[in-house]
Amino acid sequence: MTSVSAKSHTIVRDDVKLHHLDWGNEGEHPIVLVHGSRLHAHVWNHFSSRFKDRFHIIAIDQRGHGDSGWCRHNRYDLEDFYQDLRAVIQARGLSRYTLIGHSLGGRVSMLYASRHQQELARLVLVDITPGRPAATADADRSRVTETPAPREFESQAHATAYLGKLLSRAPAHLIEESVRYGMRRLDSGRYTWKYDPAVLKRAPAALDLWSMVQSISTPTLLQYGSHSNVVSPELAQRLSQTMPRCDVERIDNAGHALFTDQPDAFAASVERFLKS
Repeated sequence: MTSVSAKSHTIVRDDVKLHHLDWGNEGEHPIVLVHGSRLHAHVWNHFSSRFKDRFHIIAIDQRGHGDSGWCRHNRYDLEDFYQDLRAVIQARGLSRYTLIGHSLGGRVSMLYASRHQQELARLVLVDITPGRPAATADADRSRVTETPAPREFESQAHATAYLGKLLSRAPAHLIEESVRYGMRRLDSGRYTWKYDPAVLKRAPAALDLWSMVQSISTPTLLQYGSHSNVVSPELAQRLSQTMPRCDVERIDNAGHALFTDQPDAFAASVERFLKS
């Protein structure tokens, strides 16, 4: 299932089907959107709908997520996600583009930018830095499973109610949309999230991302939510001092999923950055 305006495309890398949404408008400046762990390409629908007539927007489903395939070898390391992103960008023939990554997608984007910054026009990191707040370093910060199970639901309506309690600041229609595109039906008739459960066992990146971002000279925007438990003001300041050209903007009344909590403020922040 895709949104009304976006077209589905797939490529295959490493025997994994990689799905992405193309919102059209080829020839305009490309923006590539990379979602976070356990999410999917449709979490960017509000942003993409808003800017589809001014940019060429591509939103990817990372391996093991959304409508992309699961890796039968359970390879879900940062390098695997990077290689997938590179394959999609090369398949689409992009040469100068903006990369926007949230959470896990932001760390994938950091790795990508460190290797291909000559191709990047701009980089946006959405509520993510190379580090984590020390007090909750081992906490589960997933947007979908911020609290324990249920992992299965009788209906999408039950899942929407569950997610709505976690994302109490978000507009109801965006929560419903995320559930609609982010769930699969089981043989039992119940519903669960689309992501591969093996993603939960992904090992932490062995890379020193703090050292890596020092070399990224691409103009960068770090956005973080005022109520984020992933990016603290101290981490935001450290990143701004570490990256050569990094601006920071706090999105008020937003948590980790700030593009869902405050979609208009998120979009306006990106727009200001692209114009600056």
